[in-house]
Formats: sequence, structure tokens, C-alpha cells
Amino acid sequence: MTVRDRRIQKIDELRLWIRFQRTLRGWTAKQLAEEAIKSAKRRNIELHLRQQSVSFLEGGKMKSIPSWIEYVEQAFEDNKVDSKLGEKFESPLNLKSEKISEVPTKTCPNKLKLPDEISLKKLLLALLAPVEDNIPWESKRNIANILAQRLPKGLEQISLFQ
Repeated sequence: MTVRDRRIQKIDELRLWIRFQRTLRGWTAKQLAEEAIKSAKRRNIELHLRQQSVSFLEGGKMKSIPSWIEYVEQAFEDNKVDSKLGEKFESPLNLKSEKISEVPTKTCPNKLKLPDEISLKKLLLALLAPVEDNIPWESKRNIANILAQRLPKGLEQISLFQ
């Protein structure tokens, strides 16, 4: 199976999972977009997500994993259902283990506050998601992880040259 085939398979798994989770909660695509926006807002992120984007993903019209997908997953987590089915079918991206944390920050010497490493990784992963379709999702995840670990130290080093 080629990298492109695996990517398409991952997107298909994701779109089916989203549709399943959405219908399990009785939500329309518009309601899912609204809930994702609320989840992002609770994490101090401004998200502009429309029903059409959700519908495009579910309909198989998107060719890459969108950056807003983590907030859709968070919306599902924030609105759990009492069903064994919901627990049985987890996100194909396995983002649950990498929760966006609420408040913890690290302080740099110039009073710049950074999110904790996990939140920083999620942010960087969201920025990398739409970049270069031929880069596998796992590679983007590894890049985000490395950058999240090294960015605070790098910013401290920049202050040495100012």
C-alpha cells in the first residue's frame, strides 16, 4: 500500500468515525461545528468552522486531515454519550492520549507565556496538518513533538542575542 493509499484510508476512517460519533449524539453537521467552536473557545482558541467543512469531510471531498479535527474530537469528549458503542470506536487519529490542557504555561525570561508541551505539540500539529499532502501524518506528529520540546529552549536562546 502506497503512502497516498494509507493517507486516503486514514481520511476515510476519520470521516466515518466523525459521522458515527455525530449521529450517536443526534447532532447535525452544523451542531458539530458549533460544538467544536465551543470546545476550541474553552481552550482559548478562536476557531472558524462551518457546517459545510464538516459535510465536506464526511462526504469524502477533503483530501487531507483538516487542522480543526482536534476540536471536533474534543467536542465529542466534552459531550460524552452513555453508550458502549461510543467507547468501542475511538478516533482513528488517537488524539485522546494527547489532550489539550486548559491552563498550564511555561514562562520564558521575556515574560512570554507558552502553553505546556502537550498543548504546544497540538498547536504545531494543527499548523502542520495542511502542509504538504505527501508527508505522512505520523511524520507531522513527530515533527510537532520535536518542535514542542525544543521551542521553549530556543526562545530562551534568542533572548541571548537581543
